[in-house]
Amino acid sequence: MGEAAEPLDPAPGLLVLEADGANILFTDGWHEVKIGMVAGWEGDRLVAPSYVAARETASAFGPRLATEAARRGALEVERYEGSVTRRGLAILRPALILADGAVWIWNLADEYVDQRIEVSDFYHAAEHLADVAAACFPDPEAATAWLAARKRELLTVGPLPVLAAFDRLKPPTPSAAEVRRLERAYFASRIDRMAYPTLRLDGLPIGSGAIESAADHVVQRRMKRAGMRWSETGGDAMLALRARLRSRQPLAA
Repeated sequence: MGEAAEPLDPAPGLLVLEADGANILFTDGWHEVKIGMVAGWEGDRLVAPSYVAARETASAFGPRLATEAARRGALEVERYEGSVTRRGLAILRPALILADGAVWIWNLADEYVDQRIEVSDFYHAAEHLADVAAACFPDPEAATAWLAARKRELLTVGPLPVLAAFDRLKPPTPSAAEVRRLERAYFASRIDRMAYPTLRLDGLPIGSGAIESAADHVVQRRMKRAGMRWSETGGDAMLALRARLRSRQPLAA
């Protein structure tokens, strides 16, 4: 039986994968470029992050991010499951996938990462709660109090009390009722990714600020200056260069 390839630059601790998008102006208009980060989680913090970035579809970006994850240790075999006399199924190193809720990110995780913990970014969830508070409470003080209570519940108990609070609301207008309906669906579809109390007890991350910061310092800070427009070839080259430099990888000779 062949052995799994050794990682070229193993990330320490728990493997963490994040992805996001940023709009960059090309000669033919605005296009979303995708940014991926692979890092280790050790001692309650992200360590040794590396990046990939490209202007391409999610289906094309998936193998790029998966390759970087493999380079950082995603193909390490954690254990084998099977009989005593014969090694059976190889169980790969687990990873934590942290994202803001974009469907393409979860689809990539489902396709490329078997053993995983999925986490929906807490701070984006809080923004959705704020939208409900603003729509359903004309009184700003009442809205602030409701929002604070829901955020506290989400962090300390989980999403179920938040859903119950949605059901108790009496929206003042049809548009407010529609906001409540949409946001309730948002939380109901992410229950399994909002285990924030357990994640916090385990010392695991609940916010995707690292990839949002990467969208700035890897891509936008260099490629979104005043008056800039990129050709597809030039933009692709700059994205690859920025990702490699910010990953602290040596450039090819």
